[in-house]
Amino acid sequence: MKYATVSVTLTGKWFVSILVDDGMPAPEPAPISRDTTLGIDVGLTVTDFATFSTGEKIENPRYLRNSLRRLKVLQRRVSRKRKGSKNRQKSIQKLARCHEKIANQRNDFLHKLSFRVVSENQAQVIAVESLNVAGMQKNHCLAQSISDVSWSKFFTMLDYKCLKYGKTLLRIGRFDPSSKICNRCGYLNRDLKLSQREWVCPDCGTHHDRDINAAINIKTFALQDQNLVGVSGVERTVEPGDSLPMGRRRIAGKPRPSGAG
Repeated sequence: MKYATVSVTLTGKWFVSILVDDGMPAPEPAPISRDTTLGIDVGLTVTDFATFSTGEKIENPRYLRNSLRRLKVLQRRVSRKRKGSKNRQKSIQKLARCHEKIANQRNDFLHKLSFRVVSENQAQVIAVESLNVAGMQKNHCLAQSISDVSWSKFFTMLDYKCLKYGKTLLRIGRFDPSSKICNRCGYLNRDLKLSQREWVCPDCGTHHDRDINAAINIKTFALQDQNLVGVSGVERTVEPGDSLPMGRRRIAGKPRPSGAG
């Protein structure tokens, strides 16, 4: 055992976290190939939390959104109690327990989903986007929804679980327009809006589900970054993708950040 950390929650629960080094080396990751790579696109839609390049969609549980009414009631009860009174302390405890329940539900969902993704035998490589979560949360229209889905925590779980189980986690640039490019012919749909969930490529006529198309492109872009022999696909452009917060625009003439693909 290296060390132990003792912590206490706002609801009065005590926990001890023990760090142990078993001395076992991390398993060697499997070779990267197209057949063993899984692309994942995360989004803010009401129905879906994530979409896989295989076409599977994971339902968004929306724990915070579903508990907002209860949270508002408990918050009003706290504000109506006299400061320093025992009744106010009781109301604060009830509010804290509600927040704790939401956090526990979200963590349970993220742990189960990340373990399921990593434990898939055929998925040796997982490809995701490098999202500017902190910057996107500055948009007040999206901040609550982004906090509810916890992208950063999900990616962190994928990162250390991939290391534990011998899988590889690949990330593409945040400015890669994964949603706007046709994964068949490479056509760039510059006019695609965030509200459009489906679109038809005017060049090849392919009907696209926005999220599935993005997941496939994320997989392709991640493999292209590895310079693998025999891996081809659509070409990327310098057009920014949907990773920028809504309502923010790049100033004309200002150079694009380094690494923009």
